[in-house]
Amino acid sequence: MFGVSRSGYYSWVNRQKDADGSQAEKRERQNKLKELFRQIVRKLGFVPGKRTFQTYLWREFNVSISVKQCRRIMTSMNLVANRPKKDAYKHQATHDHEYAAPLNAVKQDFYIGPRKIILTDITYLYYGPVRTPVYLCAFKDAYTKEILGHHVDTHMTAELVKTAYDAMMEKHRTELHRAECVIHSDQGSQYLSTTFQKLLSDDDFIQSVSGRGNSQDNAPMESFFGRMKCELLDLVALCPDADSVAKMIDGYMAAYNNQHYQYALAGLTPSEYYAYVTTGIYPVDNYYGIKATELMPIKALVEARLNAAADKARKVRAATAKRRQAAQQICKTPEMVVARDQRILRRKISKWMRSKTTAIQQISHLTAVLKKAQRAGVFLMSAPAELITELTDGRNWSAHPELSYIYEMRELF
Repeated sequence: MFGVSRSGYYSWVNRQKDADGSQAEKRERQNKLKELFRQIVRKLGFVPGKRTFQTYLWREFNVSISVKQCRRIMTSMNLVANRPKKDAYKHQATHDHEYAAPLNAVKQDFYIGPRKIILTDITYLYYGPVRTPVYLCAFKDAYTKEILGHHVDTHMTAELVKTAYDAMMEKHRTELHRAECVIHSDQGSQYLSTTFQKLLSDDDFIQSVSGRGNSQDNAPMESFFGRMKCELLDLVALCPDADSVAKMIDGYMAAYNNQHYQYALAGLTPSEYYAYVTTGIYPVDNYYGIKATELMPIKALVEARLNAAADKARKVRAATAKRRQAAQQICKTPEMVVARDQRILRRKISKWMRSKTTAIQQISHLTAVLKKAQRAGVFLMSAPAELITELTDGRNWSAHPELSYIYEMRELF
């Protein structure tokens, strides 16, 4: 009856009755969670993803909810996570010949152990009203995701890399010399300079470089810079000079190492995870009443997630290669060519038909609002001077139905 299902009707009836106040309790809990989401956004200065929200709720507020629930709350609050843009520095100077560069000793096998694979790269950020560039060089532990050393300068030279390297060695020299360590970079001229190669040779490090033009060979470093720019670009643009940019990045790196909880590290910060893998002591005591000895080791959980991510990446690469191979195959008969073209044309027609329907609806709505605005113009032309003076205050417009079109204008912006 009335086109309503039985379950839908009784669900509506129960919501109306709400004898035990369950709906009110649910709304109250949702409002509390939304306030916690706002606190997390204010603390970070950007909108994180659903898994980051889930991790911060657990670590900061002892609240456990699912990723699906986090996504629903983000949707209800119109929160859209900051995402990296494809804005990598594509014109960096490279070595003259690819065979003159050192070999790739890492080969995308990043997760060997702490302080075993150190990744490094250079990126740029703009500050000030005329978008002045500064350059950031950073060294990152691929296993624990810690930033071990960094430096900001106004010029992208070998000295920039050397200063960042010295900062890393000043803090972590003992840790890096405990085992064989590989320093991996791209084929930028700063990393293939004799200055940098001598630094590595003096400290008995193995140098490794990515294949030319292959960003996947240094993917964790590229990913870090992409995420960092999502969180910092708008703030860096407000800095008046390079010194303030450097100071802001110093603060960001300290917060990243010690305060940014990461889903891939089982909810730990990079420094907490390094402390765990080197000492075996759990850095978090809050496990909702369950002893740490009853839980699976964090190292095993992290490795399982890394393996799952690697398997997914392999499947994506295989699927991409398969599609590329299929696309490269040439149709052998005229019938196959015509059939392919028909499929392409149908997809294009379907796409434009959807756009046409949306455009017609928008034009109809805009035309109706325009007519109301034209009637408002006629109304103002015949209005007395006292009324015109009164309407200079926008709060008085609501008292005149002839000017009500302005409330429909809000939908356009």
